[in-house]
Amino acid sequence: MTIKIESSSTGTLPSYKNPPVNEVVCGMRFHTPDKLRIPHIGLLWEKFRTDYPIIQHAPPITSVKGEMLVDAATGMPLPRVWFINKSDDQLVQFQFDRFYFNWRRRQSDYPRYDHVIKNFESVMNNITIFFDEFEFGELTPIEYELSYINHIPKGQGWNTIDDLPKIFSDYAWEKTKERFLPKPEKVAWQKEFLLPENKGHLIVSLKQAIRKEDKAPLLVLELKTRGINESATKDRMREWFDLAHEWIVRGFTDLTTPEIQKIWEREEDA
Repeated sequence: MTIKIESSSTGTLPSYKNPPVNEVVCGMRFHTPDKLRIPHIGLLWEKFRTDYPIIQHAPPITSVKGEMLVDAATGMPLPRVWFINKSDDQLVQFQFDRFYFNWRRRQSDYPRYDHVIKNFESVMNNITIFFDEFEFGELTPIEYELSYINHIPKGQGWNTIDDLPKIFSDYAWEKTKERFLPKPEKVAWQKEFLLPENKGHLIVSLKQAIRKEDKAPLLVLELKTRGINESATKDRMREWFDLAHEWIVRGFTDLTTPEIQKIWEREEDA
């Protein structure tokens, strides 16, 4: 179900000294050039190699309908590659129909949205130059994406499912004597909100997971925006990402409780 909410863009955005952000993804899906071939990926890497010296293969990303991008001549799936920096906390993802800049938590704290969007714009500029050099035509966006993945480990404001209302304003499970079902063992939910002027959607999802490094139980709260402006110029592109960032930050604050926001050290809005 899609929920339409009018924008209320006023004042400084909510801010947190210790947010639970574990990863930020900023990217673009684009029209695939007819002349783009697998060997070109190595030539593209040369533009990123100084800052992203490590390269890895990754499973291809499918479309919303589950369709996989394939080579027209052979029918074989086209690859996705990662260009990764030495500290392993930043990477560029490239697939024949999309690219992303990722920040992910390792040892450093989240460097904030300005850092993410500037790095994304730098990645886009390199890919635009690459397109020009090989005469692929204009880099034409189809859809933008900005996603924030938050990890809330057990012990950070919650220990059992009963504690979820202490974190999420809209979650409630009331156990009464008349009910047949016990409290849920696992929880997953998703909500979708329409951005102003039909510029896309904010998709919020919550699920449970286990952290790989220490097997600690987690709540994973993801806020993902997808959409595009009518005009795909660079200025309008930045306008869309700023709007998406605002909705993610305000949405995160709207969905979580003042109690848990104290743990994340929310700062006073200006």
